[in-house]
Amino acid sequence: MRALALLALAPVALVVVAVPAAAQQTDTANQRLELLGTAPAACVLGTPKAASASNAVFATTGSSSGQITISQFVNPQTANPVASAVSLVLPVTCNASHQITVRSANGGLLRAGGNAANRQRSNAFADFVVYDLGIDWIGRSARQASDRGTMLVSVNDGGTGEFALRVATPAGGGPLVAGRYDDTIVVEFHAAN
Repeated sequence: MRALALLALAPVALVVVAVPAAAQQTDTANQRLELLGTAPAACVLGTPKAASASNAVFATTGSSSGQITISQFVNPQTANPVASAVSLVLPVTCNASHQITVRSANGGLLRAGGNAANRQRSNAFADFVVYDLGIDWIGRSARQASDRGTMLVSVNDGGTGEFALRVATPAGGGPLVAGRYDDTIVVEFHAAN
């Protein structure tokens, strides 16, 4: 939100009077001018980029989005997942206290047409894989499994720098049904009002 400051200037009357120099007295008029501005609380995020990746590739799909593709999701001999990891960085500036929320839309990697209740186990094929999420931001870190709900981090001050998001899929855990597995991770910065 931007505030527009208007300045009102009162007219000043100027009178010139000629008097002898020895008896000259000057009347001084003061006028006060106030300049006001408001800096609204805001967080600005830049374009994400990959800092590191193992068995995964990151591609930017827009100024505020991207896609992580796991290069080899399963072992072709066992149908068990192969480990992968990617670390992304986003330039961020927040000029006030703020909260960060990170959430998974599915709670994990869900097979298209699959059932999230059909989780990995060693003796049956599964449709769902839980992965690990981690963040680092101006001295704060948090980590949790994708199926644990929304990750919430509160920051009492403003800050600027690189926000790091880490995503890692585990190896093993049980075979997966063939198909496309996907999820959406949403990262939000909420500036204090």
